[in-house]
Amino acid sequence: MENCVYRYLIVYDNERNLIYGECIKWLIGKFDFDHEFETTSINLGQDLKFKFISSKELKHSFNQEKKELTIGEVSLSYLIHEEDFIAQRYDQPFNPLIDRCSKIQIFAKEEDLDFETRLWIRDKKKSFESLKEQTELDLIQHNELLNTFIFYEPTRIIVNSKFLDKRIGQQSPEPKKLQITFQDEFQQFHNARYLLTAFKDGGILESKDGNIQEIVQMDLNESPDELEIQIYDHENQMIYDQRYFYLKKINIGATYKHGSVKLDDGSTVEKYTRQQFSVGE
Repeated sequence: MENCVYRYLIVYDNERNLIYGECIKWLIGKFDFDHEFETTSINLGQDLKFKFISSKELKHSFNQEKKELTIGEVSLSYLIHEEDFIAQRYDQPFNPLIDRCSKIQIFAKEEDLDFETRLWIRDKKKSFESLKEQTELDLIQHNELLNTFIFYEPTRIIVNSKFLDKRIGQQSPEPKKLQITFQDEFQQFHNARYLLTAFKDGGILESKDGNIQEIVQMDLNESPDELEIQIYDHENQMIYDQRYFYLKKINIGATYKHGSVKLDDGSTVEKYTRQQFSVGE
């Protein structure tokens, strides 16, 4: 049996209709918090409230025939039930709710918000602003999440990549030797395989594949500016997908005050200087 907790955030109205809900299945490691609790309902005003739940058992269930999801006395009538996968890539839409690659199940009342719902959002603006202040969840900005419940199963693999030949100064060559390691936190993916792709100016420098138990080294012909990391389980299902840039140079501009000048008419003019400099190349 897995040692895990199910962490819920639910937002609902006075009629106990689910406005938004999420649950993250979180495997418990040595330093993880595993206490069970359920907060009392926190009032947002305008007939809306929310609560947090942490439980070692699932609190939600759904009836596929009736198309109804329930969390205790709170319910959502849904039309859409889909499974998907969230990647961590700069070239895909930002996901506001989780910072890991994750399998997800989505339950949604409707595909698009109708006009009446948009008016309702505007009327409840004050309550949603209060929700954001208390939970960082912005349902005004991300109104596509309204009338949904999302169940997350994040992939607990930590990927570390570093250059073995870091630049010492601006005149030294750009780094070309990459080392990538994989930490399977709960030993769930013994037979998982990686696919690594290094890019330069949008073109592929090199691709490499193998088992995630390996320590991988890529000796490239040029210094990469992007790295793509994909991991597949023993059934060839993608469980990890990340792509990011290497930041090589930062341009910084600064304006600072350094004294003042007194004019003949008695007025004073402040003296400012602007400087620009770069960090990196």
